[in-house]
Amino acid sequence: MNSKKLFLLPFLLFSLLNGFAADPSVGYQLYGFVRNDFYINSRQNFEVLDGLFSIFPKPVDINTNGKDKNAVPNAEMLSVATRLGIDFRGTPIMGAKSTAKIECDFAGISTSYYLIRIRQAYLKLNWEKTELLVGQTWHPLFGSVLPTVPSLNTGSPFQPFNRSPQVRAKHMLTNELSVIGSVNYQMQYMSQGPLGASPSYLKNALLPDIFVGLESKSKHWISGVGFDTKMLKINDARLSSGSAVAYTQYADNQLQIKAKAIYGQNLSDHLMIGGYGISNESTTNNIVYTNFNTLSSWLNLVYGTKVQTGIFVGFSQNLGTNENLNIDAAGKITAYGYGFYADTQQLMDRIYRIAPHITYNLSNFKLGFEYELTSADYGKIQGNGRIENSSAATNHRAMATISYIF
Repeated sequence: MNSKKLFLLPFLLFSLLNGFAADPSVGYQLYGFVRNDFYINSRQNFEVLDGLFSIFPKPVDINTNGKDKNAVPNAEMLSVATRLGIDFRGTPIMGAKSTAKIECDFAGISTSYYLIRIRQAYLKLNWEKTELLVGQTWHPLFGSVLPTVPSLNTGSPFQPFNRSPQVRAKHMLTNELSVIGSVNYQMQYMSQGPLGASPSYLKNALLPDIFVGLESKSKHWISGVGFDTKMLKINDARLSSGSAVAYTQYADNQLQIKAKAIYGQNLSDHLMIGGYGISNESTTNNIVYTNFNTLSSWLNLVYGTKVQTGIFVGFSQNLGTNENLNIDAAGKITAYGYGFYADTQQLMDRIYRIAPHITYNLSNFKLGFEYELTSADYGKIQGNGRIENSSAATNHRAMATISYIF
């Protein structure tokens, strides 16, 4: 896109919004925030957005000088989490209230931060007891219960983190109990494989990711369970994966208590550890893949409103593979997913995080500080998908964030 087109975009958007405002049955609301983040780490991490979104520490990797090349501290300040969104309301459609959302930030692609990135873009129809959503928004595994933390990672890799194009329906069975079903595709958050992170594995399998769940919501409580399944086609082989989630939240004017647990297979598209590998059942003409199983959970306690203090605690455990992994003639295993390093054959076995925080909140201003200790155990991968001779890699991270909210 050339500079003239970029220059015209604000004027086209302004004209569009003026057209909506001229119709009394249609309205819109602009929202967002200007956000700046500073962080400092004690070592190198697996991360995105130039480290603004930190996920887990990289393993100990001894170089020829006998030093851990990942034991290098780093610091950065970024403004790319700045966000802009528009909520639209329209005339009734088929007896349903109609709304839509467009939301973006400036995180771009890779290090091209000047590019605007779509976060959410959907339309929604609401009848008396039924809601239909079509477009890109948070995956149901991300859900309605998520940690309250200053960090942009929102609890990753313990909390599923994924926005996907989807068709989602929600129906109220009672005043408090609802059933949710959705079909989801991949765009920005993708499964791992021989081509790296790519939507092609799900796309070539034809079937979408499918989620079904139940959720109960009352004045102070939200609780729910759900099941998610997807099929990938990797070259000529197919791999089915399933995951189950349970969550609960209590919240009043001052106190929030939140918890979630996920038993999952192959959740790399949610920025969680684990994936899949080549099974020992494979032959020269027929490659078979097997899932890594992972149990992940977190607990979040928050107290206060104007001055808010809290702590996040997360734990994930690799439970190994369903079938034994193939070990080739060179003694190596082929696997794909987060937490596995093919060159060194190191695999993350478990990871935990303790992260206290404090934030100062006004109606249009937020200042937050967080200390995050994240420690991961790595070791050489074995045929059963577990490790031996583990060693810990620990990152100490301090971050500060300041936002002007509108």
